[in-house]
Amino acid sequence: MAETANSPAMAHMGPTGGSHDGGMHAMSMSMTVGGHTNILPSWLAVIWMLVFFAIVAIHGRHVLESDGQRRSWHSGHVLMAIGMAVMFAPASVDYFNIPTGFWSLAFANGAIAVVLWMLVQMFAGRGANPLWLLIAFDFAAMAYMWSPTGFQAPITWLLVAYFAGQAVLWGTNRMRDLDERTIFGGAASVTPDGTLAASVAEPLICFKDLRVSMAAMTLGMAYMFAAMQLTMS
Repeated sequence: MAETANSPAMAHMGPTGGSHDGGMHAMSMSMTVGGHTNILPSWLAVIWMLVFFAIVAIHGRHVLESDGQRRSWHSGHVLMAIGMAVMFAPASVDYFNIPTGFWSLAFANGAIAVVLWMLVQMFAGRGANPLWLLIAFDFAAMAYMWSPTGFQAPITWLLVAYFAGQAVLWGTNRMRDLDERTIFGGAASVTPDGTLAASVAEPLICFKDLRVSMAAMTLGMAYMFAAMQLTMS
């Protein structure tokens, strides 16, 4: 089947003048687009979009109820969920036409900011939560997803496996074990009374149950990467 004007090019194919500047949007209802495999028909894209809007609302509430590093961490997930909702949104409901370059730059800058902050923590001898390293990588993956340049199949499939694995870890609540660890810092110090104390990282996972929302988000990201790669195969 020839590709129609309504079946969008992938985000990494560059601007085409349409919504997302040629970004994902919803594909046509057929199972092939221009002879390529399509596992994301329009009705499924709408469902994923609604799922990510729900995730935005859930984590937006976490942002309001949290403080310190935890608030910033949840804010990062709100940004990711918004980016994914827009990525899945069909052209018929996306009236903002935000260029792909905006999203790619926003997530790339987010990844750099998190890494720089972790380096500051390390040189200051303060502990950093490994979940910060995880979200920095997630931001970089989002920048790659929104990049107007070409995808590399090995990288994309590794990201599919990575986010699918994350979905399992979130769904089984194993991420809370990671939240209890400290990297890039945590130097020991002597207190005034002569006892030895260690600088531990601030926990990031709140008391709320994140298993459903985070598993859904990472699974959706894995599905999007798979859909984009198959469409280009």
